[in-house]
Amino acid sequence: MWSLFLVLCFGCGAAPETPPPDPAPAAPKVVSPRKPAPPLRAPKVKFALPERQEPTPTPLRSDPIVMKELRRVRGVLRDVVQDHGREPDNPWAIGHAILALGPKLALTNGKPAIDWLFSEYAEVVTLEQTELVTFPAKRGDILVEPHTDLVLKALTEVGVPPDRAITVQGKPFTVADLYRHSLARAWVRGTVTGFHNASYDDTPWALQGLSSWAAPETVWLSRADRRMTMDSFSNAVLEQLEGETAGLQRAKEEGKSVQKDTRRGVFRYICGGQHLLQGVVHAVGRGFGPDDGAQRVCKQLDLLLWRVDLELDAVDPSIASGERAMRVLLLEQRMKFLGHTLETVYKISATGVCPLTEAHQTELERVAVELARTVKALEDLGVFADLQAVRTDPKLAEIRRGGGEQVYLDFIGDSAHAVRGIDLALGKGTVRY
Repeated sequence: MWSLFLVLCFGCGAAPETPPPDPAPAAPKVVSPRKPAPPLRAPKVKFALPERQEPTPTPLRSDPIVMKELRRVRGVLRDVVQDHGREPDNPWAIGHAILALGPKLALTNGKPAIDWLFSEYAEVVTLEQTELVTFPAKRGDILVEPHTDLVLKALTEVGVPPDRAITVQGKPFTVADLYRHSLARAWVRGTVTGFHNASYDDTPWALQGLSSWAAPETVWLSRADRRMTMDSFSNAVLEQLEGETAGLQRAKEEGKSVQKDTRRGVFRYICGGQHLLQGVVHAVGRGFGPDDGAQRVCKQLDLLLWRVDLELDAVDPSIASGERAMRVLLLEQRMKFLGHTLETVYKISATGVCPLTEAHQTELERVAVELARTVKALEDLGVFADLQAVRTDPKLAEIRRGGGEQVYLDFIGDSAHAVRGIDLALGKGTVRY
C-alpha cells in the first residue's frame, strides 16, 4: 500500500520544472471594413401613361330605395372629407381628400391642395448629384406619408401627369421627380423589402403609383444594386398576398369557419390587406406580373367577398353590447372594410381583370346595404355631427392605439375610400390603366 503510494506520489515534493515560454501572441485578425451600401442611383425613366379610363361595365344593381340611401350616404361621407380633409396642417388627410374629391381640390386656406402638399411637406433629396423629391413619413407629430408613396399613388390615380409643375423647398420640380425617387428606393427580395420595417405592408401604394406610369421595359437598380423590374415587383407582391391568404383559401375550399385574428395572415395588414390586393390589381391591369396574374387576382376577388360574413361576425356582437366609444370604434372598422370592398371589387371590374358574376353582384348589393346601415348607425350616435369630439374622447384613448386622434384620422381616410368605392359602384367613377 505504502509503496504504491510512493510510486504514485513520486516527484510530488520536487522542485517545479521550468514552465514552457508563453506562446507568441496571435497576430490580430485583419477585418476588412464593411463596404458601405452604394448610394441610390437617380434612375432615368421612360413613361408610358395610361391610355384607358373606364368605369365598371357592371355597376351596382339594387332596388330604388337602396340606391337612394346609398347616394345619401355618399353625400354624408363626402361632407366628412370636405369638412375635415382640407385642413392645411393635415397632409395625410389632404392626400385622401384628393383621392375622393379630385386633383383640383382647394384647401380651407384657398390654396390648391397639390401645390400645398409639395411646397409645405415635400423635401429635396440628392441622388448622384441629381435633386429629386420625396415625402417624409412624419414631420414632428404630423403624419405626412405614413404609407410609402401614398401621395404618388393618389396623384397617379386621379390623373395628375408627370410633367405637372411643383415647388419644393423653394425650388422648381415636376411630379416626375417624385416618381424617380420612389422608383429608386423600391425593392423587394423574397420576404424582405426596402419599405418601412422591411415588410410588404407598405408596398401596395408604391406598386400602384409606379406601375401607373411605367413602360413595359422599365428596369432600375435600387439599393445595393438590386436589379428590379415592374414584373418582378408585381410578382413578389402577388406571391406575398397569396401567402398571407393561404389559410383563408383553404378554409373557404374546405367549408370551414374561421375566427378573425388580427395578429395573423392578411388580417395584420393595413385595411385587412385590401390595399395589397388593389396594388396587384392595378399592376396586372397595366400588363405587369405573371401570365396567370388575372386568374390569380380573380381567386382573391372570390375570397374577399367570402370574407364579408367573417369580418362582420367579428365586430357585430360587440357593437350590439358595447358602450358608446367601443361602438364608435367598431362601426368605423365596419365602415372601413365595407367601403374598401366596394372600392377594391369595382377597381377589379373597371380594369377588366375579372368579370363580375351574378353571385358577385348579389354579394356586392349586400355590401352596399351594410355600408349604408353602418353609416346610419354612426349618424344615430351623433359621430358625424361632431367629428372633432372623437379626437378628444378619453374612452377611445383607453381602447385604441393612437386614441381618438387616430380614430378621427381613420374616419377621414375611410370616408374617402368609401366615397371612391360608391362612385365606382354606381358607374360614375373611373379607373385609369
